[in-house]
Amino acid sequence: MTPFWKKKDGHQGLAKLGRREAWQEVARRVGGTFVQGRRKGHDQVILEHGPWTIRLDTYTVHTGQVSITFTRARAFFLAGAELTLMVRKRGFLDTMLDNLGFGGFAPADRELARRFVVKGKPESRLRGLLTPGLAAAILAHRSLKLEVKKASRRRRKTMGPHACTAAVYATGVTCDPAQLEGMFTVVRETLEALERTGAADREAVASRV
Repeated sequence: MTPFWKKKDGHQGLAKLGRREAWQEVARRVGGTFVQGRRKGHDQVILEHGPWTIRLDTYTVHTGQVSITFTRARAFFLAGAELTLMVRKRGFLDTMLDNLGFGGFAPADRELARRFVVKGKPESRLRGLLTPGLAAAILAHRSLKLEVKKASRRRRKTMGPHACTAAVYATGVTCDPAQLEGMFTVVRETLEALERTGAADREAVASRV
């Protein structure tokens, strides 16, 4: 009998991969570079996309007695115009708020509106940002959080006052190459949509992390 950790994925016919194998595989798929970390759990995949650098990594948040690890695909960019965006999986409370008239932005894509909460400003730019390509990339992922916002104060000191970040987060350490590839796709589609709407410049930003 095949061990459960070697059983094949029904969609791709591939054996389940460990973290390092999965990340090496996604680097091959997207045309990126796998960078082995000095310590376990510090591996990265780096993809150059136009003037932007997309970096896949993990980080852990410690909240008292609980530690939560996230997989993250992130790129820094220089803002051409102010815009913030947050897309996350819809919960029961969100549906209640919608019924009370306190919901967030209503995207044109009905399936995106059904499965995810979308918030941000200005709303006039959000409609141009949520292209069919970006909506499809988000919907292809089981559960993720997408954020576009100003970079931290520390980042802006080294990258410039207009530095922003576009990032996708998934809870846990993702070892599914298809899901990892999807995270890169969401960030790429987001950056391209930001540029089209004038919210991101094509000028390169320092990729230091």
